[in-house]
Amino acid sequence: MEKYKNGLELLITFQLANELADDYRLKGKAKMYYNMLTKEIEKEVSNKYNEIYSKYPELVTNSIRFKHRLIQQIASLNEPDSILFSEFTDKFIQNVELARKKGTILFDKLL
Repeated sequence: MEKYKNGLELLITFQLANELADDYRLKGKAKMYYNMLTKEIEKEVSNKYNEIYSKYPELVTNSIRFKHRLIQQIASLNEPDSILFSEFTDKFIQNVELARKKGTILFDKLL
């Protein structure tokens, strides 16, 4: 898998993790370690995140929103369905160009 050279994947994932962590209200050691990790990562990525967000706020906001929705959807699956979904995802990634082409037709029929 190709890695994003500008760190956008890490930046958006970390921002989403921060938003989710707020919802979970961590306590004790978990909160202490999470705060330590957050502080260190923010030193590394906050300037770059702010730079990207200032240039492309809609892209960053939508990316976080879609990833958050996908995480919630995956978390809601039972174990057999999560395995099936993982297999489907692998096939999609292996054939992304074909999926984009045929997906439009499929999604048009679904909608």
